[in-house]
Amino acid sequence: MATQYGVQLAVHLISSHFGNLVAKVCDCLLRKGTLTLASVIRFTELPPQQVKSCILVLIQHNCVQAFAMQQEVGFGEAPRVVTQYMALFHNILHRMRFAKFLAIVSEELDKECEEILEGLLQHGRLTLEQISDRAKSNQSEGEPVVQDALRESFLKLVRAHFVERCPASEPFLAPPSEEETPARKRGAKSAKLVEEPQTIEQHAIAAAAPMDAKRFSVIINTGTDVDDSPNVTPGEKRKQDALELDKETGASCEKDVLWRANFEEFVRCLRHKACIANVKTRLDDGAAIVLSAMLEATRSEEKKVKTENSVPLLMDTIFEGVMKSEAGRSMTLERVRGSLIQLGCAPCVRGAAESYSVGIILPSSISFILFISA
Repeated sequence: MATQYGVQLAVHLISSHFGNLVAKVCDCLLRKGTLTLASVIRFTELPPQQVKSCILVLIQHNCVQAFAMQQEVGFGEAPRVVTQYMALFHNILHRMRFAKFLAIVSEELDKECEEILEGLLQHGRLTLEQISDRAKSNQSEGEPVVQDALRESFLKLVRAHFVERCPASEPFLAPPSEEETPARKRGAKSAKLVEEPQTIEQHAIAAAAPMDAKRFSVIINTGTDVDDSPNVTPGEKRKQDALELDKETGASCEKDVLWRANFEEFVRCLRHKACIANVKTRLDDGAAIVLSAMLEATRSEEKKVKTENSVPLLMDTIFEGVMKSEAGRSMTLERVRGSLIQLGCAPCVRGAAESYSVGIILPSSISFILFISA
């Protein structure tokens, strides 16, 4: 839940970026919660067209998610489908970190990728064609834009998960079935075994998000029908997947698919950097190098930002990751083991192989507390 001061900060950010009218609508959604368009108009006392325009601006910049759901009208009347809007509090606060996001791409990739990301952060969401048009407008007169180079830079961002397909614009939430509805009365023991039911807002975000296989999939229209997705086989299946994806996202073809910056991946990178810096300060460079190698090796396996424990890594995998850095090449295998012990890690031996997993705890305070578990 957003605190009073958190809401004030979010509204201030929206006001400074988009003006007072958009900020007023955002403030209404943050304080009142998920609302219909009619409710936003009533609470803000703004003209309907102004409210619609403000909501569209917030959606464009990934600060509001719309979803449709069935609403009971009254006795004897058929239920109707209404569109509701919810403010994405954390996405609004991420606007303060845009400079850090650009720095990450500049450090890990290149200047061309940074320029593409800058356009997405500035405009919220763009199609690949719009990204290309923006690159052309930023070029000096007479200097051609190499489409292949631009496309390759875009693919680098997608492969690194720094850019993702936008969620569905207005997913429909079906009423929960009797099996999905939790029992009203549960014993104390059984209640612990049952997960907390998701809120309507959590359901809406999950329904809007595309599957991971499609979330980072790019169909390259080169005349040879090449697909950059590593999980898709050549041929008709690729074409069929593209058509299915277009139906899900509401795009008529690949060029109409909207893309945006993947805030989750950037926050994960910042979290990793803070953890490594914390270990470097508390322990030494060797321990920081080992931790960095483990976090990088398990990066693709993290399904959520606040992952508590990584998948187990073999010692050979950890050592291979350490050797990738210039500073790590001077470390011996025994030095790596010493760093793991220094971090408080005991090996888990299965057969002839020893494996380790890294855990990261992110408390409510600013500091990061790290621990290693076998």
